[in-house]
Amino acid sequence: MEKIPFAGLMNREVEFFKNEKQNTDTNERATVAVSLGKKRVQRIDVSGREEEDGKIMSLSVCKFILRFDKDVLINGTKYYIQDLDGKYQVNSINITGPGRNRFLELKCSSRE
Repeated sequence: MEKIPFAGLMNREVEFFKNEKQNTDTNERATVAVSLGKKRVQRIDVSGREEEDGKIMSLSVCKFILRFDKDVLINGTKYYIQDLDGKYQVNSINITGPGRNRFLELKCSSRE
């Protein structure tokens, strides 16, 4: 049986952003971060490593679990998350839980 997340564990508030191209006053194209609102999530830290040119570098990788949101499910990989300790790019999305108890599990890596 699949483990269903408990809503009471969603004790962290994060803000979702997407990048949008807009025209400035001088008609130049600029990329602007647009806030999509804040959501309550549970954060689970996961270790990560990457080998580059023979050097092992640690990656900041984590999972965010939140209540089911259709917009995040469809466009989530285009979004990034602002947390207390930085920005995280959404890499993949997984649906967990049956019926009304659906949650989204977002696997994210640190964004620079």
